[in-house]
Amino acid sequence: MPPFPRYAPLLVALAVLAPAAAAATGDSPPPPRTLRQAVDDGAALFAHARFGSTRSYTPLDGFNPRPLTCEACHSAGGVGPGHTPSGMTLPSLQGAAARFPQLRGGHVVTLEQQIAHCIAGGLGGQPPAAGSAAMTDLVAYLSALSRGRPFAPQLPAPPR
Repeated sequence: MPPFPRYAPLLVALAVLAPAAAAATGDSPPPPRTLRQAVDDGAALFAHARFGSTRSYTPLDGFNPRPLTCEACHSAGGVGPGHTPSGMTLPSLQGAAARFPQLRGGHVVTLEQQIAHCIAGGLGGQPPAAGSAAMTDLVAYLSALSRGRPFAPQLPAPPR
């Protein structure tokens, strides 16, 4: 006789208790999210996250230094034109996601890489890891700003 019947009560107990134990330790997978949630979470990160930066800036009104966030330079959630604290004008981010990937200096740059560059260089922060939930949310938000825009990456003609 196979050993399975002898262990059946133990297997049933494990099947019943394992999900509860996993939930208690936080090992259960997160509930599925919608694209709307990712866009909303990306908008919140864009507006408020400092990504570990301790830098601040003084707005053009000259009052109340504020922490550097994406929205510090890309005003109105990236919808309007913006400017860096040093005064350099930045274009609206509407349609920005539709222009990636791009070729810069002989290298292909993805939207994730551009976001990481802005966070590290512009904010002086630690960018979210590629493929992480935070990076995915930022990409989803910028993609939502490109909704309805033609997909127009700066790609060379395909090989013949």
